[in-house]
Amino acid sequence: SPLQDTIAPLLKGYQAGLEIGDNDRACWCLMGRSYHLFFIGRGLGSIQNELEATIHVMTQLKQDAARLRIIVLLTTVKKLLGIDTEAGDEMMDSVLSTATSTRDFSLAAHVNLMKLEVFVCFQEWEEAI
Repeated sequence: SPLQDTIAPLLKGYQAGLEIGDNDRACWCLMGRSYHLFFIGRGLGSIQNELEATIHVMTQLKQDAARLRIIVLLTTVKKLLGIDTEAGDEMMDSVLSTATSTRDFSLAAHVNLMKLEVFVCFQEWEEAI
């Protein structure tokens, strides 16, 4: 699939960014790859492991904006796996609150999109509305 075909180039983009010292672009490539893995249907357990490693890398590289988006995806994956769902709700609400207070409408929309993704997966139609 076209989305599957982006996985390897995004990893190469991440590696190239690190090599030339462009940590911003490197982490955006890594973040894009993480989301593509989710949307192509890779196993949730595999994605969880990769996201936890990605968060560690982004923390070391001080890439907070990309890290927040990965935290949102990891929280979504954990909710879909049935892991720590209440903590996941609190994390999503916390990130949404931060996004609202800093007027980061892109991050707020992102959080709401991922919350909607979970509602749809669990067919929680009333909550989705």
